Amino acid sequence: MSRTMSGVMPTVTRTRLMCALLPALLATPLLTACGDSSDDGGAGAEGDFRVLVFSRTAGFRHDSIETGVDTVRQLGAMHGFGVDYTEDPAAFSADNLAQYAAVLWLSTTGTVLDETQKAAFEQYVRSGGGYAGVHSASDTEYDWPFYAELVGAYFHSHPVFPLGAEGGPGVQPGDLHLEAPDHPAVAHLPVPWTISDEFYSFRTNPRGTVRVLLNIDEDSYDQDPNTTNISGSTFIIGETGTMNDHPMSWCHDRFEGRAWYTALGHSTALYADANFRRHLLNGILTAARRVAADCVPREDGPLAERDTGPAFPPLLP
Repeated sequence: MSRTMSGVMPTVTRTRLMCALLPALLATPLLTACGDSSDDGGAGAEGDFRVLVFSRTAGFRHDSIETGVDTVRQLGAMHGFGVDYTEDPAAFSADNLAQYAAVLWLSTTGTVLDETQKAAFEQYVRSGGGYAGVHSASDTEYDWPFYAELVGAYFHSHPVFPLGAEGGPGVQPGDLHLEAPDHPAVAHLPVPWTISDEFYSFRTNPRGTVRVLLNIDEDSYDQDPNTTNISGSTFIIGETGTMNDHPMSWCHDRFEGRAWYTALGHSTALYADANFRRHLLNGILTAARRVAADCVPREDGPLAERDTGPAFPPLLP
């Protein structure tokens, strides 16, 4: 079910096709572990729609991008939806975007669209199109007010230790807790959900403008020292990552479209974890409105701490 966008933009694909490998991949326990089905647990997913995966980077580039693209292609093939992949911003035209139920910004960084392309994407969302953001999608388009509201919160910092961690500096185990046990992107998860990844802190707390789905226990991992990218390659080491109330995944229905975001997805190994794959799948289906999902914002939640938020001063973009 996966295809590249040949005939539309000749440079849109930069990773190998996985469809030919799917029979062998689906036969391995790796893709079916931690669940009672072999299809990564789609919650009543409907087929016959298309998703565009966009992973252009104008800053740091994550090693996990190619694995992430392959994972979404596998999920599309298993659940009957089409997946196109591009790093060409020319894909953001009104005519091209109209064919997609959702656009997945997969670990994008920096300024990736020009003004015309931004206008096309904003109109797409305001016309009911879906947005899904993974990991450094929140480290993207700092000067675009519409995108700031769409993604929900901008990246602030992440841990820098342990330096020798498998998967890169700052990757460590942490405990995530469910705030929305009825939501298909998290309903399957154990409590707590302990995983290893690079855990983001955000410049603002999105609670109240989004429905928080996952919250991280700040006592379960070492937040500090953190590294904060202030401008270009300048980093300050030692600024706190403490948020107190620390959302990690959320969704909302503003602008007529639907948005879903997860801060997870830095680690390449995470894309082989069945719980994360189901989280990603049902996040995509949420953005595409192919599963029933309550994304009404809440001011409070089971893990919310009133009148708390980042313990650091907000930074200028």
